Amino acid sequence: MSTMSYWVQIDEGDLHLGAGFLVTRGFVLTALHCMEGVSSYDADLDLQLPDGQRVPGRLCDRIEDADLALISVVNAHAYDLPVAPPTDRPRQDIPWKGSYRPPGEKTRLSGQITHAPVSHQSEAGGEFTGLQLTVDQEVHNFAGYSGSPVDIDSAEAGSRERPVVGILMEQELSRADGSPDTNVVFAASVLHAIERFPYFDVAHLRAAVAGEQLVLPAQQPRRAVPDSGVEAFLRRLRQLEEDGYITPQEAADGRAKALRALGDQLLGGAGGD
Repeated sequence: MSTMSYWVQIDEGDLHLGAGFLVTRGFVLTALHCMEGVSSYDADLDLQLPDGQRVPGRLCDRIEDADLALISVVNAHAYDLPVAPPTDRPRQDIPWKGSYRPPGEKTRLSGQITHAPVSHQSEAGGEFTGLQLTVDQEVHNFAGYSGSPVDIDSAEAGSRERPVVGILMEQELSRADGSPDTNVVFAASVLHAIERFPYFDVAHLRAAVAGEQLVLPAQQPRRAVPDSGVEAFLRRLRQLEEDGYITPQEAADGRAKALRALGDQLLGGAGGD
């Protein structure tokens, strides 16, 4: 599969809901307003990948105040899913590209990141940390692109692959007549979105590596996760990256090594019981 094979088209039966992307091999990140047409929040969803493969999904978590949603791939281990893309923090004054196009559309979007980070109040009532983009193509309504990934060039990020920095959310309305006929769109920051979901904290990573069953937020109230050395190290890596002391690739390598070390430690401990 290509390095752009991680976007997902989200449907329920014959109804097209929106887009998303594989933030891991088991989870799809999207905009919550893409789920407005779903028959129920426990409905069976159809996730279509760029190669035509279809896998089942189910909405597993939503953050209404940020207009974000997370979909789990049902029995993800049973499918040959692509590797999730690298992620990066958004930076302004660099070009961006979109790898997804809605059904019936021939246009893939691209443009410039003009402001990042920004705090944006969405039409759905939520507020998210993200980025403001301009679009080069003449597309009068970007609603069909909602939830799709915003990529930047690998050279801009100093990495080997094109990282995802945002999730397309909505179009800026015209100040003249309130119509969506502008070339300005807003995207949520992927890194900030990931931080809002408990599935990607260290406690859940430990559980996943140890083979424990994860408890969905609907079954268990969210609670603060105790701090750990790994969490502190990951936060420090991010701070060094944002301050420019290390490159995004060095930060990504550091995160990968830390999580591998955590996995080795947990697997070793499990084997000794």
